[in-house]
Amino acid sequence: MNTEQMASLEPALKQLLETFRKCLHKPTFRHFRTYVLGLLDDMPRKNVEAIALAADVPVRTLQEFLSEFRWDHDRMHQTYQHRIADKHGCDGAIGVVDGSGHPKQGKKTPGVQRQYCGETGKIDNCVVGVHLLYTDNDPKNPFSSMLDSGLYLPRSWIEDPARRHEAG
Repeated sequence: MNTEQMASLEPALKQLLETFRKCLHKPTFRHFRTYVLGLLDDMPRKNVEAIALAADVPVRTLQEFLSEFRWDHDRMHQTYQHRIADKHGCDGAIGVVDGSGHPKQGKKTPGVQRQYCGETGKIDNCVVGVHLLYTDNDPKNPFSSMLDSGLYLPRSWIEDPARRHEAG
């Protein structure tokens, strides 16, 4: 998204982000806003350093926001889901459950094992995410959004508490 497109969306984006203010402490909200706007920017590399420098914010501040600052994740998640329901809920809406596999080397990443991997199209060493999406099926103005997502944990991981503990 380029700067001009961002500028045209700024009022709506500010309103959307304001929805989450109650889930964050005051200084944390500022960093949340900076980070989200940075992810939407058209910069070639989107990492903490690039986002912080583009926003004229100390890099360490944004790093601390992502690694150390705490917010109410459950409240944020519920706020998001309620916003989707309030703004886009309709009779024709459906939920879509989808799994997506992503290649992953090694044996220590939670959930990794040889299993079907959608990205490679074959049995491969990978992790699988399971996602719940919402779509309103409106042919004139379609809307879709991810409502929830989680890691699929294969039985081999469920039955091995030591392996889960080692993975963190």
